Amino acid sequence: MKNFIPIRAVLCCVIALGFLDPGSADAAEMRTWTNLKGQKIKAQLLSADNENVRLRLESGRDVTVPRKTLSIGDQEFIKEYGGGSGVPVDPKAKLTVPEKTMKFDSKSITRRDGNGDGKDDKFIFPDGYSLRFDMVESEHFLVMSSGSVRGKDTAELAERLWYGMNFQHPGFADKWGDEKMAIFLCGEDEDYKILGQYCVDLIAQTGNAQSAANTAKTWPASSGSTLRLGNDLADEYGVMMRARAFKASDKRRFKRGVWNPFPAHCIAGDVLGVQMGGSGGGAGSEGYFAITTGHSYYKEIQLTDETVTSMIDANTYESDELVKAGGFDDGRKWARTLRDLVKKGKVVPSIEKLYRTESAMQLTPELTVSMYGFARYMQSNPDRLAKFSKAMNLVDTSRSIPVPLELAKIFGFKTVKEFEDDWITYMKSTAFK
Repeated sequence: MKNFIPIRAVLCCVIALGFLDPGSADAAEMRTWTNLKGQKIKAQLLSADNENVRLRLESGRDVTVPRKTLSIGDQEFIKEYGGGSGVPVDPKAKLTVPEKTMKFDSKSITRRDGNGDGKDDKFIFPDGYSLRFDMVESEHFLVMSSGSVRGKDTAELAERLWYGMNFQHPGFADKWGDEKMAIFLCGEDEDYKILGQYCVDLIAQTGNAQSAANTAKTWPASSGSTLRLGNDLADEYGVMMRARAFKASDKRRFKRGVWNPFPAHCIAGDVLGVQMGGSGGGAGSEGYFAITTGHSYYKEIQLTDETVTSMIDANTYESDELVKAGGFDDGRKWARTLRDLVKKGKVVPSIEKLYRTESAMQLTPELTVSMYGFARYMQSNPDRLAKFSKAMNLVDTSRSIPVPLELAKIFGFKTVKEFEDDWITYMKSTAFK
């Protein structure tokens, strides 16, 4: 795209700004800008006011872009480096779903031909692991597949999730960098098994015997997992060391089409992980499991209108209200079921309880859906979304999730109780649906 095309759509996130300090190195950096149509350019920020933004393209040409056509992430970048005092965001402003509204170019997904000889390359693992995958690549992902599975739909889903994060969070594209993320779709059970053994062996080589043993135990029962690739393999194919794997032979969780619930859940968490500072950012700290799990469920249900990710099972829970309502079997009813239970006082949402939950083994239906509700609350309007983005940036620098009081202050509250009360008020409202 040569430049942005003016758009009549209104982004409800307008902040009054002055002109930039020309000495600001961060403001003058070359970065990726995205408009409401999903078009992208690389440019430097020169100046901004309420109406327009002046950008300098890589070619050296200056262009003026209507500010209301830019993404929320770009708006927040301008706010941070524009030097203006800003105007409060309308708390009732309605957010779009950028993953759904973007215009995706299917021609941007191609088979990899690394040698230029017109023959498709294969992703081949080292000797001892009989794994060969077909490859398709998109702008930010390299998707490998085996058996009868094809990677094009998953590549599009991943790109849409990438776009959504970049649209709403300033600086995400820079955190991502130039490498692609690898996604393995194992169409044969044996391929998934061998990939798990590769992962276990690589962990064992680091001397972490306990972690290797845990992975060896949990991998066979899983339908998807993150894994790390060896340096040589990552360098050879130009991908991040952190990768994602799916047992694509599991037709209950791995369905056809772009809007596939289980991959949406997992890749949404992977993409958020990069926004939080990459692999390991905040992992292990209190609140990390709750926030990442909640976000993954939120995106799974928002984008696919269902959930097949079974960290909970209503049929094994004792509460009649939960089982009879069926609300925790059907993701479309999670909000309605939880809203009714919160109103009746049968579920009392607690940020402290969420923070103390560190693994799926501790989950109850209320906790899981409360995580989902907390994620929805923090991203429910432009103002909250901007604060959520700020909190995730803090994870990048501190390597831990902000403690509840710190998170409350980021969201504009003096105490955790005030923050919690506002969250509960939201879940009791019709906005939570």
